[in-house]
Amino acid sequence: MKKNRIFVLIVAAVGLLSSCLRSDDLELLRHPIHVTGSVNPEYGVPVAYGEMNINDILSRLSEQYQGIITDDEVITVQYQATGSDTIYALSNMPSFSSAPVIRQHHVGAKDEPIWYYKDTIVMDTIDVDFFNDVQLNGGIDISHIWLTLGVSAYGDLWDTLVPYIHAQFDNLSISYDDHDGVRKTFSGLSVDPVVINDITDGFERHFDSVDIARIINDMPRRVYATYRLRFQVSSDVQNSDISSLPFNQVLDSVRMTRFIYSADINLNMPLSVKFNDLSFSYNLDLGDGLAEVDLNSIGQNVSEGLSIDVDSSLLRMTLDNGIPLEMTLDAILKDANGRDLKTLFSNELVKAPVLMANPNNPLDTVAFGSSRSILETHLDADDLQLLSQAKTIKVNLKINSRNTHVSIRRDDFLKIKVFLRVHPSVAVDISLTDDGLL
Repeated sequence: MKKNRIFVLIVAAVGLLSSCLRSDDLELLRHPIHVTGSVNPEYGVPVAYGEMNINDILSRLSEQYQGIITDDEVITVQYQATGSDTIYALSNMPSFSSAPVIRQHHVGAKDEPIWYYKDTIVMDTIDVDFFNDVQLNGGIDISHIWLTLGVSAYGDLWDTLVPYIHAQFDNLSISYDDHDGVRKTFSGLSVDPVVINDITDGFERHFDSVDIARIINDMPRRVYATYRLRFQVSSDVQNSDISSLPFNQVLDSVRMTRFIYSADINLNMPLSVKFNDLSFSYNLDLGDGLAEVDLNSIGQNVSEGLSIDVDSSLLRMTLDNGIPLEMTLDAILKDANGRDLKTLFSNELVKAPVLMANPNNPLDTVAFGSSRSILETHLDADDLQLLSQAKTIKVNLKINSRNTHVSIRRDDFLKIKVFLRVHPSVAVDISLTDDGLL
């Protein structure tokens, strides 16, 4: 079919030109026509495209990464944990026939009630996987890491007893496991106790938020909040010390069937930071993208007589960086078993964008627009044979704020486009006619 179209075009051309041809030119058209030659077309084969903000990048640190971002302008990595426990009275009875007798006191210092108490120590734990697969060659400076602990206490209690039974959370202390798993104490902590005078209201109270930013260079893996829960009973309804009694027996003494306490611990880390050579790595899944590219078949069916030789190509990665961090990138092609196939890029610079003061907060430095970096690598014939085996690109990324404190916003993105430029050599050897045209 393609030969017929070419033949028709040639005949048309002959018709237009026949009046201008000399007799020796016409003689050439009485012989078989054979077309030979070569051409070098260019093909672009898309490999990958996408965009990610810093949280998307960090979510590739490891499969265990559980950080989320809040609705704040500056990306805030947040970790949460919730714990609770219920203590039942020893009798575990749903109700009692009567409340304890309330002994009234006369006004006077010597007649003020005594508060008996029963203590228990509570520890809440929050896992921080932000630094799990990170290597730090320099240092990190971060404005704040806010630790917030919300506590609540609730008890089933006679209304008349509410003024005589309280709960208090106090003696808050914070410790953490550093990057090597060594337990350390966060020192210099001083917060007011949380007092719950009505344990039937069930509302949560909060310790003062604690800024633990100075532990950042230890790259903590786990943070612990330890505090004391003190259950207090007035001598108006209790006539003896309760500190040595089992907790469920204490509940029996005040006709309480159950006592519930809980805590929500939150760690918020706004990414207003200075990074010096913070390195991490992740795998970019290629799926079947490269495996489906049959380079040897490009143009193979265009026509009989075409010979195609693909002996080289160019892999190009374009990065538009809108994150206010400079990056150094290594990339390695890997097969389905994780074996290295080809080092694509090594120690390549991804430029940071221009920086400016944040219009919403002049004290912050933020990205202005984005910068473009183009990385290219040539692939020879042997490399091309490896492409069909590639399943992932292992990316090693080192980030640096260039000694500047920057704020990373939710709409700061790194956009990546990867495609393969192929230059096949196409040799043409086609017989158009077995006989001449005239």
